[in-house]
Amino acid sequence: MDSSKRQSKRVIANERLSETGYLLRLERGDFKFRAGELISLYGADSHDVRDYTVASGEGDSTVDVLYRLMPAGILTRQLIGLKPGDAIDLSGPYGRFTVRDKKVPMVFIATGTGIAPCHAFAASYPELELTVLHGCATSEDLFYREALSRYNYFPCVSGQVVEGFRGRVTRRLECLELDVSAHYYLCGANEMIYEVQDLLAEYGVHEKQIFTEPYYYRADD
Repeated sequence: MDSSKRQSKRVIANERLSETGYLLRLERGDFKFRAGELISLYGADSHDVRDYTVASGEGDSTVDVLYRLMPAGILTRQLIGLKPGDAIDLSGPYGRFTVRDKKVPMVFIATGTGIAPCHAFAASYPELELTVLHGCATSEDLFYREALSRYNYFPCVSGQVVEGFRGRVTRRLECLELDVSAHYYLCGANEMIYEVQDLLAEYGVHEKQIFTEPYYYRADD
C-alpha cells in the first residue's frame, strides 16, 4: 500500500451489475496507472481498506473498480452506499500484474471479479491476441462479456449452460488446444490459480510464462 499518494476522488457512478456485483466509477483527473495495477480504497475507519485492480483502460477518463458485495466485508458494505458526488480516498497505483509483452499471445483465465484486469488490458491494448476464459456461478456475473466477446472468449458458468458449455474454467481449459508459447494470466480464486498452474505444467507451459494475481478463496465468495 502506498499511503503517501492517498487522495480523494469524486464518485461518478456506482452501478449494480448483478445480485452481488457492482461497478464503482471515480473521477480520474491526473491520476496515472498502468493496466493491471492495483489501488487501495479507504472506508470510514483507518482499518477499512482493501485493494482492487483498476478495471478501466489507461486512456479512459474514469477510474473504474469492479467489486462484489461480501456479507462479512466491512468496506464493501460502505462502497454500495456511495452515490454520485460522494468522495472516497484511494492510494496507489502499484502491483506487477501488467502486460509483459503485447506481441505475445495472451490467455487470460479469471473467476468472478478477477476479470477486471483483463478488461483493463483489452481497453488499453485492443491489438492483443487474446483468449479469455471467465468462470463464475451464474451468467449474470459474466462481467464485461460484451466487450470481451470480440476476442476468443469462453464463458465458463458452473450453474447453467452458456454457449453449449457448463462447468468451471479448469474443465474448459482441458478441452482446448493450448498454445505453449503464450503468456498465461490467472486472476481470481486462489484454488483456481493452483489448479490451472498444475494443468499448464502438464501441458508443458513454462512457469516463467505464467503470471498470477490471487483475489480470494472460494470459501469467501
